[in-house]
Amino acid sequence: MDILSTLDKLKQKTFLQIFTIYLRYLIGGAFVIAAFGMGKISGTSNLMYSMDKPIQDLQPIQQFFRVMTDSGLYWKFIGWTQIIAGFLLMTQRFARLGALIFFGLILNIFIITVAYEFKGTPVVTGLMLLATTYLLVWDLRALQFLVRDDVQPVRLSLPVIQSSYWMWLGLLMFITIVTFAILSPNIFIELGIPFIEGLIAFIVFFTVGKKFRTAQVNPV
Repeated sequence: MDILSTLDKLKQKTFLQIFTIYLRYLIGGAFVIAAFGMGKISGTSNLMYSMDKPIQDLQPIQQFFRVMTDSGLYWKFIGWTQIIAGFLLMTQRFARLGALIFFGLILNIFIITVAYEFKGTPVVTGLMLLATTYLLVWDLRALQFLVRDDVQPVRLSLPVIQSSYWMWLGLLMFITIVTFAILSPNIFIELGIPFIEGLIAFIVFFTVGKKFRTAQVNPV
């Protein structure tokens, strides 16, 4: 059995489908929150508390963020790219494209945190890089066309992850995150409310939703 066949078999497992869905929500939402929280959308940097000092008096990592912030357009470009990638991931439907964009971003961020010796941060960015790699492996069959011309289309039946239910949930969570990031920038609220939404949606899908689907298959 080849790698793709093994992967297809693993993807049939419900717990892996749920894990993949919520992993997309997690890293997609985290990227959107980071874009707003680090001031990339407004063109500032919330990581810098010494913007009034000459750049030569700053630590190397402070100099890095000063230059990034002063770039203006580039700093905002990174922020909007994070939001787009996060949005694509959270929609589920376009998560494959989101994972490709996200991989390039998080790989770059991971190398930066290692190069500048961030304390503890390489662990976080490394885990995010690993998570994104998992998402790319999940869609490995669909991504074959990037390196092969003789790809034979294979459509798998994955009733959980292919449900439009998760797309609508992702849109709701994205809107929630952006709304609170703009109106009430509090990390605990931005994380807490989407977490509650995701938890309630999970319960509903596997209780009320399961009964509804069963009733459709076996009408009285």
